[in-house]
Amino acid sequence: MDHIFILSAATLAAGFLRGVTGFGFGLAAVPLFSLVVPPLHAVIVIEILQIAAAPFDIYQHHRRIDRKAVGLLCLGTLVGAPAGALLATQLPPDVMRVAIAALVFVGLFALLAKVAIPDGRGPALGTGCAAGLLAGLAAMPGPPAVAYFLGRGADKATSRASLLIYFSFAAALALLFIELGSDAISVDLLYIAAASYPALLIGTYAGSLLFKRLGDGHYRMAALGIMLISALLTGIKGLNGLL
Repeated sequence: MDHIFILSAATLAAGFLRGVTGFGFGLAAVPLFSLVVPPLHAVIVIEILQIAAAPFDIYQHHRRIDRKAVGLLCLGTLVGAPAGALLATQLPPDVMRVAIAALVFVGLFALLAKVAIPDGRGPALGTGCAAGLLAGLAAMPGPPAVAYFLGRGADKATSRASLLIYFSFAAALALLFIELGSDAISVDLLYIAAASYPALLIGTYAGSLLFKRLGDGHYRMAALGIMLISALLTGIKGLNGLL
């Protein structure tokens, strides 16, 4: 029961970040979840929550989605997700914690770098492949996908809507390959996801209200700060287990 309370609180915080920025749910939630449950279980629960949020996201944001970009990202994800899911089922928990922390730091670097990304199929497919790899490994397709949209200079409303929809697809695909490779989905994990789901909806709604009031700089700073704290906590726990 204590774990459910802690995981719900983590989901609320990550959902708030998701509502504000449209990304960062997995980046924030997986490190926090993995402090309480094995990293693979954390990844599975986060993927389930991402999928469960999809109907609300599609209803609210379908008019703002960059359909071409999202479609190409999804095609690339079909290639990357199986490899990521295979790694997720093979790595020891503490190694995964360190890997997750490292991925978050890579995501932070990508967001800070603001590298310009050209339009076209090649960059979109490559980004989708990299995002799929991270989705299968750690429920974190965000770093490549966010860097892609920010690098293309898309407005924040279109980027946010497109990312929310893409992440639901990436989560469904990654969860499918994780289950095929490990048969790891259990009733207990479904229960954790169901218990955490209200916190996701509340956090996302609260974050969406703040999104409407904040400028680009403020919501970007909030996302980076939460991601940094999550990476540090998870990396320290993983290193303690390995040393």
